[in-house]
Amino acid sequence: MTAQTAIWQSPPHEPSPLAVLVLEAVRTHLFPGEPGPVAFVALPDGRGRQAALPDGTAVRISLEAAPATRTRLGQRACAGLRVTGAMVLDGMAHRITADVAIDLATRAVLSSEVRWEEVGRVAATR
Repeated sequence: MTAQTAIWQSPPHEPSPLAVLVLEAVRTHLFPGEPGPVAFVALPDGRGRQAALPDGTAVRISLEAAPATRTRLGQRACAGLRVTGAMVLDGMAHRITADVAIDLATRAVLSSEVRWEEVGRVAATR
């Protein structure tokens, strides 16, 4: 019999409130109606959702998902999804890109890589 060892390590740091909000925006976009730690409200113009950071700062996010591709992650059959969109925070626009692998049997998120980058100041609207 061969001995096996599993090592669990805590993350090197707690995710920032903004990181939690963006991750939850992607997750709830893919699984609408599922509860989570962030309360999103649909924007009146129908162009996304808004939530608040713990300090009260409003964050607007609009996302869309490309059709899923069938893939594998290890032994698991998965749906691979690309989610893209935009975020506005403190008058700055950000581009969001996420690659998510969802287990086809359990609907569990097996992998999620979410990135966002600042792309410039948002023009004032009247």
